[in-house]
Amino acid sequence: MIGSNSSVRNWSERADLHLLTSSFAAAVTTYDAAAAPQRMAAMRMATEVHLCITGDTPMKAEELPSCLLDLGCGTGLATRSWLDQLQASGQPDPEQLLLVDQAAAMVERASALLAERHGAVKGVVLDAFQRDATGVLAAQLPCQGSRLLLSSYALQWSPTPLRVLQQVWAPLLRAGDWLAVAVPDATSFQILRQALVAAELPSHLLELPDPQALIGPPAQRALASQFEWVASGSFANAVPVSSALAYLRHFALIGARPRRSPYSRSQLVRLRRCLDQQLSLGVAELDYHSTWMLLRRL
Repeated sequence: MIGSNSSVRNWSERADLHLLTSSFAAAVTTYDAAAAPQRMAAMRMATEVHLCITGDTPMKAEELPSCLLDLGCGTGLATRSWLDQLQASGQPDPEQLLLVDQAAAMVERASALLAERHGAVKGVVLDAFQRDATGVLAAQLPCQGSRLLLSSYALQWSPTPLRVLQQVWAPLLRAGDWLAVAVPDATSFQILRQALVAAELPSHLLELPDPQALIGPPAQRALASQFEWVASGSFANAVPVSSALAYLRHFALIGARPRRSPYSRSQLVRLRRCLDQQLSLGVAELDYHSTWMLLRRL
């Protein structure tokens, strides 16, 4: 029995990013343990990006990005995954790490975790989707060396992701710098969508990016004046779940909850029952699916 709506009122409506900040901050102590799909996405992105940049061959230290900029860093999963890739390849860490998130508690947590393995970590509390972020962050970046901008599981919160890439993030990079992005895409949460239909409830799910809208030919043409398109793709990063409650509770534990549930208590009970039925029909999993891209600044 659900004691309150708080464990399920988290995945259900497109919330203003500012309103979500306090929820993400409150989840700072539970995020890492619950964020298996996010960790899988960050690791997959880091693996693909490292392979593309290095060509799976040894590189001189000066050829690798010397500054890593992690936008929407959360607890630093993307940065930690990139450092793991470098360590596994016997390559040096970047000279500087710049961690950016709108939730101050997340920046503090990521900075503390990464300070244990890197001596030059700087955290900035900032909305990385707004145009004024460019000037603030540019002042924090080193004048010398190349840059790698990473963003894993953040850009989906913007209703205009291509605009963010063009107008806010591209100006942070110089010719030859790299930009790598991963997001949960519209293929995610099909089991939950089917449960909503079965429960005869309207969907208030966050409108995730369609893979083709993000990496298809129109998107590539839109970014062609600023970036060379290096690589992109999609992958499943689902994880097993034991029940509807576990499926829904995941979103509360990572802080992705709106201010209030759009459903009544009886509707939530009905949804949970239908979701349990959907999970029993096939593979019982929290069905994340991700899209990634790697671009190089012209």
